[in-house]
Amino acid sequence: MRILTAIVYIALTTLILSCDQHHDTPDIDPMLGRQCFESHRATLAPGTQYEGIAEVAEDRLTIRIMDGIDVTTLDCGLNPDGTPQGAEK
Repeated sequence: MRILTAIVYIALTTLILSCDQHHDTPDIDPMLGRQCFESHRATLAPGTQYEGIAEVAEDRLTIRIMDGIDVTTLDCGLNPDGTPQGAEK
């Protein structure tokens, strides 16, 4: 019975560890997310906070923002040179 319990615990641990979500850090400058946030600041509610980059695609940057109630996402287009569209240099 002890051997069966040990096998079950090992199998369960292996299953849980294999299902772990891996959040690879995108190879992108963190300031791009901040620039995206700043370019949309005028349309956001007062007190909205920048939380970080959620996703990066070829022509789109998605950032996480906290609007006081919950964390939501905001999309920004990327120029061909990798800078956010509408961001001031």
